[in-house]
Amino acid sequence: MIIFLQLFAGAVVDLAPFALLCAFPFTGYFRLPRRKSILITISLIVGSALAYAAAGTYLAFILPFDNRLYQAISAVFICCTIVCFFWYLYAVRAIWQKKAFIFLFAMTSALFINSICNCILNFLPGPGSWIPDTPITIAAALISNAAVVPFLCLFLKYFYLPVEDGMSAKEIGYLSIPLLLLFTTFFVVFSYVDFIYIISNITALSLYFGLLLTVFLLYGVIFKMYSLAHERYLADEKYARSQYQEEIRGEQYKRIYENIENSRKMRHDLRHHMVILQGYLESGDHEKARDYLKSMEDHKIVKYCSNPVVNMLISHYSDLAKAQDIAFSIHVHIPDKLALPDTDLSVLVGNLLDNAVSAAATAAEADRVIRLNMNCSGKMFGVTVDNGFDGEVKQNGREYFSTKSGGQGLGLKILADIAEKYDGGVEFTHEAAMFHSSVMLRLPPAPARPPLHTDPQ
Repeated sequence: MIIFLQLFAGAVVDLAPFALLCAFPFTGYFRLPRRKSILITISLIVGSALAYAAAGTYLAFILPFDNRLYQAISAVFICCTIVCFFWYLYAVRAIWQKKAFIFLFAMTSALFINSICNCILNFLPGPGSWIPDTPITIAAALISNAAVVPFLCLFLKYFYLPVEDGMSAKEIGYLSIPLLLLFTTFFVVFSYVDFIYIISNITALSLYFGLLLTVFLLYGVIFKMYSLAHERYLADEKYARSQYQEEIRGEQYKRIYENIENSRKMRHDLRHHMVILQGYLESGDHEKARDYLKSMEDHKIVKYCSNPVVNMLISHYSDLAKAQDIAFSIHVHIPDKLALPDTDLSVLVGNLLDNAVSAAATAAEADRVIRLNMNCSGKMFGVTVDNGFDGEVKQNGREYFSTKSGGQGLGLKILADIAEKYDGGVEFTHEAAMFHSSVMLRLPPAPARPPLHTDPQ
């Protein structure tokens, strides 16, 4: 019974910190609710510890107390933890590279903790035992875990977690390789080298712990450098996006200025046109008056919708499409005022139409077409643009990249950002020589009107 309790306590002391290190970075990635995941994990740890203790106790009765017993009980411990490993793979909903990296990190940390535990045991009095878990070893393991595990959790919190969302699967995979090589090397080496020799040799002991500490230090430096590089990348991307939006707005302001100037010119010339038309009518020359009116059709203002921002943008890009022999069909059904800031509305529509005109200009003559559909229904605002293109696309999975010079695809990223801002979504697809863009937004509630103040008299 004493052996059973010792083995059970030792297994819990070994498994609980290891499970904590594996689960700590994934608290927001559990497949099941957090409370349920924790309860299942605790149950598996207790169940594995019970199975290990029962099997180890049985082996202690049938095997002599020598190295064979120690190795057999250790092998049983590894077998009993396999269920916990498969639960870890299932319970955490993340890419396998992240799960592999954290698991290897926990394994390397367990090796580090076990080394500290062995050092403590070397300085504690007491007879040796062929049972892996004794009161002394359990106490040493508790001290080692209490001293190291909190620092490892802080390491993950302040170095790994701030950058893990921005790291790709390939980058995480590369970071796992050194941990795998380190753990494999130490595991193989210590299968043939007695740890007592390392403890008794100050040089070997210094090299051993120095190597382990250097690995953690290097990972801390790597994560910090990645964090700084990622911040610089985000700053550069933010600047590039702001420049791109300024270009879009500059083009829109230019169009507004042109419309104002055209309207001013038309008002200035209206008096002269009226004089000429009056002269034709007074002289009875109705045919010339009709021809003169017809010649003025090029100056009329086309109204596509009652929303001034959208109407100005459509008018601008319609002229650009016409200049490049692109057929432009427009179906817009929106109110004159949307519960959407004009800045976001102009960037959204401007990006869609700018991309469409640029792409359609490269298409074959039969595919030089743009179809714009815009609708507002209740709190939902949707825009779809179908345009021809030359058939060349750059994409990674379902993500598209710009085929313009540089290939940054800032317009597509900005569209995705606006959609996310308003709890909506974007979708880009293509087929043959036709590209489809779709944006759906949930309009924010209209600002409340201020209360009317009435005179109490």
